[in-house]
Amino acid sequence: MLGILLVPNFYEVEAALALEAARGLGLSRATLAKGRRALLGRAGAVWTPTYAFPARPPLRALVLPGAEGVERFGEDPVYLAFLEEVWESLEAVFLGENAHLFLAEAGRLPRRVAAAQGVAPPLLAQGYQVVEAPWHREGRVWSTRGGMDLWAALWDWGQNVIEEKV
Repeated sequence: MLGILLVPNFYEVEAALALEAARGLGLSRATLAKGRRALLGRAGAVWTPTYAFPARPPLRALVLPGAEGVERFGEDPVYLAFLEEVWESLEAVFLGENAHLFLAEAGRLPRRVAAAQGVAPPLLAQGYQVVEAPWHREGRVWSTRGGMDLWAALWDWGQNVIEEKV
């Protein structure tokens, strides 16, 4: 299952792109969050997560859409506990436009990443290397510049998942 993590002020377009990529690839998918309460996205849409952390099914991959103030979730004990619980079982973790800041704060961001122009300066200041590419994979983490680059990374990963099924 592909899980899409929703946090307050998440980028709805990235969550929708992830859901659509998974649908197109024939993969099971669901949104998840700290709780089942509706969350307001950055553009003003209200989404209700399919699962709260404790009730979620096993995940094969996780998408972290960007969000306003996303780095603060890397300090939240509930989000940190969730990452700790699922991290080793995840085959892939996909980062939206600025979700790098969340993983950096949580201590799980690889040293080399692809990142949008607005996200690169704080990452460089923290000692990360930003590669000139739409997306970049280091281990299980697929960093992207967000938007359609997130979709492209998901699609690339998903093609390999489909080949495994055949």
